[in-house]
Order: sequence, then structure tokens, then C-alpha cells
Amino acid sequence: MEKNRADVTICGSNYVLSGEKSTERIKEIAKFVDDELRHTSKALNVNPNFKAAILTSLNIAEKLMDNSDMMLKLRTENLQLDNDVKHYIAMWEQAKKQVADLKEKINNETDKQTQSGEDYKKLQEKLVEMENAYFDLQMENVNLKNELKSLRRMNQEDEF
Repeated sequence: MEKNRADVTICGSNYVLSGEKSTERIKEIAKFVDDELRHTSKALNVNPNFKAAILTSLNIAEKLMDNSDMMLKLRTENLQLDNDVKHYIAMWEQAKKQVADLKEKINNETDKQTQSGEDYKKLQEKLVEMENAYFDLQMENVNLKNELKSLRRMNQEDEF
């Protein structure tokens, strides 16, 4: 990768920095260090010196480590969220399958009820036919009894 160069000033001293970052980014980093060093020197109420540079380095290292910790925490949370999303997607898919299964069961039960209704109608028609046949048989039985009575009467009358 190409090395970029940037002329920067940190606490009044000029430096030529080079790196893989863009020139603008190198200048941004140098400005950050300059601002931090000036802030530390102001807090110590001294001109930028070795002690201020050490304290500034410690402050920057603390910020870097805090950011690293935060990044680790965010990565962990992101991993947990990814797992949660996968879990909820699996639950969603399972729920969709259950709904599809229930719809199929409802359709099967509806078909069974329709068939049962048709069977019930056929049985009712057969019952009506059997009731009519039973009624016809009763009528025939009554007629036969009457005829038998008539024949017995005639038979008794013939005997006299």
C-alpha cells in the first residue's frame, strides 16, 4: 500500500508524518494529539514538555483502551443480538409451520365434516325410506289382520 506524507505541527514543533492513512487522516490524528497535549499542559499549568507528553500519552492510551473495551462490549452485544435474531427467526419459521399445519388440519376437519354431513343426509334419506317402508308394512299388516278377521268370520259363518 502507498505511504502518504503530511506536514503537521504539534505544540509548535513541525513534523513530517507518513503512513498508510490518507493525508487528511494523518493531519486529523496529529491535531488530536496536539489538542490533547495542549489540554494536558493547560491542566498542569505548564508549557508542553516531557511530563505533559507522558501524561497526554497516558490519557490517549486510556481513551484507546476504553474504546477497545467498548468495542469488545459492542461486539459481544452484537453477537448476542445476532443470536437473538437467529432465535427469533427460527421461532417465526416454527410458528409459520405450525400455522400451516393448523390450516391443513382445519381443511381436513372441514372435509371430514362435509363428508359427515353428506353421510348424515344419506342416512336421513335412508331413515325416511325405512320409516315409509315400515309404515307400508304396518298398513299391510293391518290389512292382512282385517282380511284374516274377515276370513275367520266367513269361516265361522260357513260352519253355521
